Amino acid sequence: MKNFILSCISILFFTVVVTAQEFAMTDGNFTTCSGSFTDSGGLTGDYTNSEDAIITFCSPFVTDDMQVTFNSFALASGDILFVYDGDDTSAPLIGVYLGANSPGIVLASAGNTSGCITFRFRSDSSNVGAGWEATVACIDNCQTITSSVVAVPAPDVDNIIRICQGETVNFTGSANFSVDSSGATYEFVLSDGTRVNGLTASETYPGPGIYRVDFVATDPTGCRDRSIGESSDVLIQVSTTPDFTGTQAADTSICFGESTDITGMVETTEFFADVAPPITGQTFLPDGSGVAYQTCIDVSGFNVGTTFQSASDLVSVFINMEHSYMGDLDITLTAPDGTQVNFLNYPNSGGGRFLGQALDDGSNIPGVGFLYNFTEAGTATATLDGSTGAVAFGTPMPAGDYLPEDPFANFIGTPLNGLWCLDIIDNLAIDNGYIFEWGINFNPAIIPTAGSYEPGEVTEEWEANPAITATNGNVITVTPTTAGQNCYNFSFTDNFGCTYVETVCIDVAAEITAASPNDIIVCQSSGAATVDLTLRDLQILNGLDPTLYTLSVYNSLQNASDAINAIAAPTTYSVGADETVFVRVEEAATGCFEVVELDVLYSTTAYNAAPNLQACDDPTNLDGMEFFDLTSQEAIILGSQSATAYTVEYFLTQGDAAANTNEITTPEAFESMGETIYVRVSNSQDADCFATGTFDVIVNDPPSIGTAPDVTACDQSPIDGATSFDFTANDAAILNGQSAAAYAVSYHTNQSDAASGSNPISASTAVSGGAIYARIVDNANGCYNTSTFNFIVETCEVVVPEGFSPNNDGINDTFSIPGIDQFANFELKIFNRLGAVVYETRASNYVEFAGIPNSGLNSGDGLLPTGTYFYVIKFNDPDTADVASWVYINY
Repeated sequence: MKNFILSCISILFFTVVVTAQEFAMTDGNFTTCSGSFTDSGGLTGDYTNSEDAIITFCSPFVTDDMQVTFNSFALASGDILFVYDGDDTSAPLIGVYLGANSPGIVLASAGNTSGCITFRFRSDSSNVGAGWEATVACIDNCQTITSSVVAVPAPDVDNIIRICQGETVNFTGSANFSVDSSGATYEFVLSDGTRVNGLTASETYPGPGIYRVDFVATDPTGCRDRSIGESSDVLIQVSTTPDFTGTQAADTSICFGESTDITGMVETTEFFADVAPPITGQTFLPDGSGVAYQTCIDVSGFNVGTTFQSASDLVSVFINMEHSYMGDLDITLTAPDGTQVNFLNYPNSGGGRFLGQALDDGSNIPGVGFLYNFTEAGTATATLDGSTGAVAFGTPMPAGDYLPEDPFANFIGTPLNGLWCLDIIDNLAIDNGYIFEWGINFNPAIIPTAGSYEPGEVTEEWEANPAITATNGNVITVTPTTAGQNCYNFSFTDNFGCTYVETVCIDVAAEITAASPNDIIVCQSSGAATVDLTLRDLQILNGLDPTLYTLSVYNSLQNASDAINAIAAPTTYSVGADETVFVRVEEAATGCFEVVELDVLYSTTAYNAAPNLQACDDPTNLDGMEFFDLTSQEAIILGSQSATAYTVEYFLTQGDAAANTNEITTPEAFESMGETIYVRVSNSQDADCFATGTFDVIVNDPPSIGTAPDVTACDQSPIDGATSFDFTANDAAILNGQSAAAYAVSYHTNQSDAASGSNPISASTAVSGGAIYARIVDNANGCYNTSTFNFIVETCEVVVPEGFSPNNDGINDTFSIPGIDQFANFELKIFNRLGAVVYETRASNYVEFAGIPNSGLNSGDGLLPTGTYFYVIKFNDPDTADVASWVYINY
């Protein structure tokens, strides 16, 4: 896995309590509630001669008092320990202790507002002793306050919130007070040091890192939640960006239609907090007399109060720089408390030596920086000043390791956290330079675990894309279907729930849209011939710019694909039979190509005689002009020749047909009064291979037609204005003396049917009154003509029969009264000789009387006896008189 070093991100560590730590007597200020306080010799060694150091212990809680309990104490003669009731030696003196006179238990007084205790130890130059060992503690003067924080999103089971970059965490705090919460105040201390008053807060985390948030509850006396300094209330880790190195395509550019493999590779990255991120970036070193340059590194991550203990705590300080005159420079490193170590003092022996490859031309253009590493390791044998030597002006000082002018031990006792600053002073005019990078390397052994983590992998996969044609693990094969840039996404999801996508793009050359060409036709059945294989070049290019593409011809597809053994003289190529050659179309700029087949075929063309086309002049518009579909002849003209292999075209002259000019443009709707049509049959692949022939188009006149007289007929039951009639009675009038054998006559109810010959009227067809359309057709040519006459349907008089015979012989079996049903409200009653009603019916339920009574005493008893019966018909019509008469029944 990769180490993810955030050199430019300082992790904010809150003021923390240093726990279970040994504090040896040295200059320093320590905030702690526990630890062992010893002389400079520690738990096992003696202190040294001529010491003079001041150390202060303070609680992280302003309401606490410090307490130091001495468990052993033994000073040599002349050595003294001073104890002060405060945070420096100006505070009231608690006591002066020497020999075996132990301070015992030292407690900050009630009047000590700082709650701190300060010790000063001085030893003379003659004797040393075992010194002392004491326990450091804080006296809590407050009620117990415990706080808790609910965060959204919630932490995992290990109490760490794991989120993605750019996410926001919302916090809600609460606190319990052992005595009284009245007047309490609350605040969140966010990871960037921002303090937010109240019980809620939120913070957004833009980049990877370990972030700590505390919730502080404080009562009116200043007592507060003591968890601060012991651990943070909330610990947040932000997902690191995975390393997609190796996620790449086998080919970054391909031809259209080609495939390539793309490999997906991803590794999680570890976050590691750097206590001293280096300063990077090009910075100008100004020229002048005493002009100073300063940049500082904010060192954080060491335990609060930790001091520089040994020269070995600093491994090296590196500077990447260039300057055109080393002799006028001071280079100094300053610790947070102001202590300095010099790397180069002015004046020095640098003279005309350069640092790096500087440009001494006054242009202020940066030169090339060299890396100068100041260290006390064995690799450094001399200072920068002591390594100049006698060389020519402008000779660069070699990059490498150099001793500092002052020992790193000067930093002993200085705090590690804080601003460490590099100062460079240009003491003379004319020369300048540039700093490109500098940094501090502390001994890894003294760097506390600043925090590291590495997200775990959940999934890694290529996102779906229709161009992916095969998948083998994390390797996909893609065949793009569009030209230009085609991109594919490799997706990785870690166990923080964060998804990262690496996009791999490949450039696809534009599709070579070469066209399949027409065959080159040798218009003969056999024999040797010479052809020009370049005849179809423009057709093959299909609009492509011929200056950007090259065409070459080959005898095999393999040779065309490999671009070997091209036909040397394609314009005079000899053939003796059908042959296929292969044309390679190659884009000069990309080398992409397409291969198309070109067939050389032997072929002849034939015209098959077609009959004349005839049409009838429209009888409604006798102008002698009609439309013809010339293409209806093509199947006959082509015969066995394929319609896809041969083209049929139509002309008005033989010359046009031979020259293939002035073609009839709408042969499917050609209007003519009758003429000769000239036909050209061409090979579709080569129009110069053709044959011609003719047929005529003829316009025939319609036959003459006579005018028939009108026809009148009675309406038959049901009375609906329609009745059947045999109109052939008018045939003689329609033929008007013409032969019935040569013409066909039919009758129709409308002009449209008469024109098309559809729906002729039969003798049994009921026809409504109105115009009847007669049609005559010339059997010889199918031409027709039409004329009309009127058909009149009348309502006729009701005629009542005087008798009927209901004997089931099919003749007069009922008392049928033709035409009675034309009256919508009639009533019929039949009486016997005695005047009794034996049968009655009406229009709404009319049933013809069949001799069986449906009324009176004999209703339904069978046939009435032979004899005379009387009837009354009421028409219930104001224009028609009722009828009363008799009818005779006989069997």
